[in-house]
This record gives sequence, C-alpha cells and structure tokens, in this order.
Amino acid sequence: MNIPINLVYLISLIPFCLIWIILFVKGKHTRREMLVMSFIIGFISLVSSYYWWTRDWWLPHNITGTKIGIEDFIMGFTAGGIMTTAYEVFFLKKYHEVKRKIKMPSFFTILLILALATAWLIWGIGTTTFIASAISMILVSGIIYSFRKDLFINGLWSSLLMLIISLLFYYTIIFLSPNWINQTYLFSTLSGIKITGIPIEELIFWFLAGLFWGPLYEYWHNEQLKIKK
Repeated sequence: MNIPINLVYLISLIPFCLIWIILFVKGKHTRREMLVMSFIIGFISLVSSYYWWTRDWWLPHNITGTKIGIEDFIMGFTAGGIMTTAYEVFFLKKYHEVKRKIKMPSFFTILLILALATAWLIWGIGTTTFIASAISMILVSGIIYSFRKDLFINGLWSSLLMLIISLLFYYTIIFLSPNWINQTYLFSTLSGIKITGIPIEELIFWFLAGLFWGPLYEYWHNEQLKIKK
C-alpha cells in the first residue's frame, strides 16, 4: 500500500482505539479507572517519548513532523486504559476497596521511583532507554507485588493480553508500510532481533508494561478481587 510515511503511525493506532472503545462500553464498572489511567499514561507517554524513547529507541514520523506528536499521546492514552482494565473486563472480575494494616509506598512514590530509576540508568550510568525502562519496570513491579501478592495474576494476564493486543498495532504497520520499522527504529542501539518482523524490545516492553501498569490502579486504591460465595 502507498501510505505516506507520516500517516502510518496514526493509522496503525486504530486497533488500540477500537479495543479501548470496546472495553469502555463493555466495562461499565471500570470506566472511571480507565479514564484516570488513560490520561495519566497519555501524559507520561508524551514526556517519556520526548526525553527517552526518541533518544536511542525510535524516531517515528508523525503528522506534525515534530519530535513527538498527538500519536504519542493517543498510544499512551489507549494503551493505558487497555492495560489497566483488560483483565477485569475480559475475565469479568470485580474489585472492591479493603482496609490494610500495612503501610505501602503510595501510587505517586511508585511513579517517582520509576522515573528516577529510569533517569539514573540513562543519564547516570549510560544505559540505553530500553535497558533502563526494562530494569525500572521490573523494579517497581517487584515493589508492588511484594506488598500485593494477590495482584500478581492480574499483572500476568495484563502482560499477556497487552502483548497480544500490541501485535495488532505492529502488524497493521507492516501491512501499511513494510519498511516503516526499518526506517523508524534505531537498530544501532537495539539488538536488531526481530520476531515476525517486530523488534524484540517492543514485545518485552509491552509485556513488562502490562505487568506494571495492569494492577497499578487497584494497588493505588487498595482494591482487592471480590470473592463471590
């Protein structure tokens, strides 16, 4: 297909948008969670894209021809909502708030640790953004699950679902523009390994993103799966 390269990124986000809408319509009890996390991760996506991902990971063309664009926000917004609600909606799970006696790091403390760890690994030690983000997400995921072991199944399923859903984005790209990946990713600082044409770093990233972001809202609000007797 002869699609202008600056439109490929935007068009390829359609599957994310459609899944987000399906989850929003179907998951009436998760709509607040979905909107809150979508906006938070959408904003984080803009910041991280500007300072991190375009540093040594990829330089995607966008409709504005700028370093970052509306596409980065849309990806973060839709992926954020999907990651944090897919498990609950697809598996018909429901959480309710519980009181806990133990003191846990707050939601904002977790995000601060993620940001500082990533920044330190990139600018302090000099690792690539992929390595820095992978280590940081493993670190904060470990913190969450050390306090909330009950959320691990949520995180694991969120990881697998996000990994599968992300394939729709990449296969749409490959269908629209087979050379887009080679023209966009900075393989000089990546492994160069591809699985079905997709950089392995992307697949690892989405798995770890689901593991971290998937149960974060429940962690934040001290929510636990309601067991029906």
